[in-house]
Amino acid sequence: MDNSLIRTSIEKNIEEVKKLRDNKIKSLLRTPDLMMFLEEHYNTVAISPVKLEFLKRDLKELLSSPLDLVYYSGAIRQIKEPGYDMQSCLLLIENEAKKIFEKYGFAQFKPF
Repeated sequence: MDNSLIRTSIEKNIEEVKKLRDNKIKSLLRTPDLMMFLEEHYNTVAISPVKLEFLKRDLKELLSSPLDLVYYSGAIRQIKEPGYDMQSCLLLIENEAKKIFEKYGFAQFKPF
């Protein structure tokens, strides 16, 4: 197979994973979605407005950061394969965001 075709295919896969990641993070930037996420995964129904703003700031930084190609390598290779389960990629995204939540003292009670 032509190297340029392989490169194009990999670039498209990277774009697809980045798009999924960006959409999930953008969802978490909406306060109702973020609070629902915190309630579901961290048994937290209320946080201070200051903590909320710091969480959103860090999520925005994550949104603007480049995709970690090593961390997402499995998803990048497999995302276009028939039968690929998008939940695997979403789990990677949520685990990446989990670092931010742990930074602010949230203890996970329900696995992603």
